[in-house]
Amino acid sequence: MQWQRALQGGNAFREAAASHPGWYWVFRPKNNGPQSYDPRHGVMCLVHVSANGELLSPLADFRSLSEDDLKCHDASHDVNYVTWFAGPVVPGDETGSVVVERAGENSTARYDGDVPRSGSWAWCRTNEEAPLLLVDEHGIGPIFVESDDSGDPQVFLASDAHGRPVDVGEFGFAEPLVSEGGVIDASGQLGRVQAIFYGAVDAPSEVPDAFPMV
Repeated sequence: MQWQRALQGGNAFREAAASHPGWYWVFRPKNNGPQSYDPRHGVMCLVHVSANGELLSPLADFRSLSEDDLKCHDASHDVNYVTWFAGPVVPGDETGSVVVERAGENSTARYDGDVPRSGSWAWCRTNEEAPLLLVDEHGIGPIFVESDDSGDPQVFLASDAHGRPVDVGEFGFAEPLVSEGGVIDASGQLGRVQAIFYGAVDAPSEVPDAFPMV
């Protein structure tokens, strides 16, 4: 699996997704606001693309595979930066789970099997009636797990090139993996009390070290 330029020789990303729909890695310069990008810092995440090109993404500035969305246009310098993509990647077999057991006002988490380590991407599935924000047709989606200063695991939907969590877009803010309210949702929405994991997310061995101009 190698990184490719999304607009190399046409719309390479759209052509790849039409042939092999599913989850794809995306690496883009950090978005600092409308038509403002910082090519010194990159944001990496997974997006789900259907065969007709419909896109499910945590990035507020990336909503389609159109050329306009794939060109990261920085208006202040009147330049367009490359969007990199790689994939597709698929979830593996079930490897473990975390269960919240509520007891009065207190909740205890029971960990089973191989749960994600801090600073890593993993495939995850929660209750059918309360899935993650970004999931495929089987209710499985990618999460980035990182422990906070107190050691409690937090879930993010993006990371940087150095394996650190990044908050992005309207979907990308950190949530506790386990809280008194439930799993990956402090409110305990619809009784979400279990998360099942399907192993680590495969990733290209090296992240691009630059964002050339298109």
